[in-house]
Amino acid sequence: MKHSLQYDHYYRYQEIADLLRGYAKAHPELARLTPMGLTPQGREILAIEVTDVASGAWEEKPAYYMEANIHAGEVCGSMVALYLLDTIFSNLEDPQIKQMLERYTLYIVPRLSCDGSEHYLTTPDWVRSAPRPWPYEQDMPGLRRQDLDGDGVSRMMRVPSPYGVWKVSDKDPRLMEKRRPDETDGLFYNVYPEGVVEDYDGLHIPMAPQKFGNDFNRNYPVGWQDDSLQPGAGAYPLCHPETRANADFLLNHPNVCCVLDMHTAGGQILHTPGYKHPKEAHQADMDIYRALGQMGHEETGFPVLNLYTQYMPASSPATYGGFDDFCHFILGVPGFTVECWDLSERAGFPLQYPPAEHLTDEQQLDCAYKHLQWLDENLGKDAFQPWTPFEHPQLGPVEIGGADFKFTQQNPPIKFLEQELEKISRFALRLIRTLPHVVFDKAEARSLGGGLYQVEAVVGNRGYLPTYVFKEGLKLKTLKELTLSLEGAEAVEGKLCQKIGHLQGLSGLNARNSGMGPNTIETEPLQKKISWVVKANPGDVLRLTCQGGRIGAVRTEITLG
Repeated sequence: MKHSLQYDHYYRYQEIADLLRGYAKAHPELARLTPMGLTPQGREILAIEVTDVASGAWEEKPAYYMEANIHAGEVCGSMVALYLLDTIFSNLEDPQIKQMLERYTLYIVPRLSCDGSEHYLTTPDWVRSAPRPWPYEQDMPGLRRQDLDGDGVSRMMRVPSPYGVWKVSDKDPRLMEKRRPDETDGLFYNVYPEGVVEDYDGLHIPMAPQKFGNDFNRNYPVGWQDDSLQPGAGAYPLCHPETRANADFLLNHPNVCCVLDMHTAGGQILHTPGYKHPKEAHQADMDIYRALGQMGHEETGFPVLNLYTQYMPASSPATYGGFDDFCHFILGVPGFTVECWDLSERAGFPLQYPPAEHLTDEQQLDCAYKHLQWLDENLGKDAFQPWTPFEHPQLGPVEIGGADFKFTQQNPPIKFLEQELEKISRFALRLIRTLPHVVFDKAEARSLGGGLYQVEAVVGNRGYLPTYVFKEGLKLKTLKELTLSLEGAEAVEGKLCQKIGHLQGLSGLNARNSGMGPNTIETEPLQKKISWVVKANPGDVLRLTCQGGRIGAVRTEITLG
């Protein structure tokens, strides 16, 4: 497909805002811009809503929600959102794009952590979510990252010391390997992030607590735990304007059926539950995750992993207050987390899942060596700055070196950016096509004479997902069952507005291929039929509407003969 944007840098906030405003201005029949909230530094958190308004309003169609940069430094996620929008608006004549916009609505939030990402992109600082001190208001003692040599990057520094645990590796002088227990003589180092030591006592170099410790992805009201158990959780659930805006938007848009949360890095497609075992979730919902995730694996090559049982080592604690769990257990819709960029896999050091509890010293060195080789072969030897002498204001002679972590490991180097965006966007486009798709299979009226008409309507869900999406969502009192209503005539038999429950999607068909061939078992209805007897006149127009669940509204008309 065609594309119009340049992917030669990571976009800053104003560039993103201008792009979204440009789309809304150039295509008012397809797009509108919705400010979701305001950050503490005064930036608007922007959502762009995209659909073909001629075939129905934004809120009257099943919707897909993509959010990026809940973590400030994971800016590749924002670029995926922009690439998806670029794909759509640069290919409006494409039949698949046209059909998608006729049937569905897209809500896309390219940058949630607007203040944090701007700080990340314009300073050497590392920021988890927001450039706001947490949990300490004042700088705490210990080593704090800084760009000491003024090259715009906070790298690593090695400090010579007879108490050092590292030595120069024989594999490559740029690498460091562990000092052996019996090595008593030689040149040894300790290695730290490039920076200065607050309250340095002349001997010890402990790491200072992270200055910007807020983690938006631990701030949602699902299994939330305070900061003593879940670092970064914040003072209380949704205490940040950014997370509050995100949650409010979704709660105010019940037509959202699926969420894609863009992160980096690691090269995985993750799914909930994250704070409890998947055995505690509905297995039908887990089956949907597996089926949809398989499409993502086909497009990206990323493994599909459950957050609780597969993504983290077995001994790791659960994570609480996650946005994806909020989508699953509060909204009742699937919430995928995509971790873009798989440097270790590309470098030939594949990860196992669940991850090993501990890598041996030899495995760690092999991993570092493979990463270095990949950088040399793909980005040139300048990608890893050799250890360079520097006179530290506190520690004396040190050496500074290493790669730019932000744009080699955390986010793809620019050379590989578009490749990453393209494959994830393919997954997103396939995911959109799985949403519920309710249609009127039949809508007709037959004259009974004397001004009476027999009206019959059949509605069906031709989409993959049910109209309720997740069984988890069925317990929500806010989720309304479908209604089928008729306007334009006087009812004689049958209520003009009738509840019809929900419509299963193709995901609910029990389809198995046994040794003797395929078999289909319908466990819940995909279609419903309703009939009325009404009093009306020839030429009158009857208006039929099916609405509720997460489908928005579907309409058709009958002109009486």
